[in-house]
Amino acid sequence: MNSRKLLGFALVVLILGGIVLWYVNSGKKISPVRETAVAPESIGGTGVEGTGGDALLNTEKNRYTRPLDVTELTPSQMIAIPANSLPDAGRKRRANWPGSARDYAESQERRGVRLTGYLVHAKESGPESCNGYSDSLRDYHIWVSDAPTDEKSSGVIVEITPRWKAVHPEWRLRLLERLAHDHAKVRVSGWLMWDEEHPDEVGRSRATQWEVHPVTGLEIFSNGTWQGLED
Repeated sequence: MNSRKLLGFALVVLILGGIVLWYVNSGKKISPVRETAVAPESIGGTGVEGTGGDALLNTEKNRYTRPLDVTELTPSQMIAIPANSLPDAGRKRRANWPGSARDYAESQERRGVRLTGYLVHAKESGPESCNGYSDSLRDYHIWVSDAPTDEKSSGVIVEITPRWKAVHPEWRLRLLERLAHDHAKVRVSGWLMWDEEHPDEVGRSRATQWEVHPVTGLEIFSNGTWQGLED
């Protein structure tokens, strides 16, 4: 290689190096590792599999990462999501489900969703296997419906778990109950999940076994804008 070519090659290297340095030091940095864990993986000594019950279901309930992408849904659209073979699997532990049911559940439960509707009821659950049967670690059950006057039987259940309560101490039950009394318009983000434990409640206290569980984001529509929940 003659000196002219060497000089040209060196010039190209310097230019490329300068571009890289500029990009790295600009506001458009690329993080080599995405943040995933934004809630505690273990809480109160209880891991994601919980204590007893169905370890696979508990692991879905205890997810501690936010979905990177969400699908916008209304309660009616969520209720209309096909269940395919899931009702036939019944309340059996997921390890004993037919392969088709497990595959379908897994394909749906990889979806992040953002549900927009009206908060019509809120309560605290009792001790559950997913939370190690702890009396101090309990989920909040919230009903979201298409219309503020809907009954619970027309609504979708979304659940705030202890891990996400630890991240959002402003998500207090008394505030959620007040918002339910006022039928506040809400936007709930989180993971789509099929809860096989409550088929007998469909048509009585819920409209579907599909849930947003866990909830990873919660906003209230107030004064013409979406705002974070504040006590």
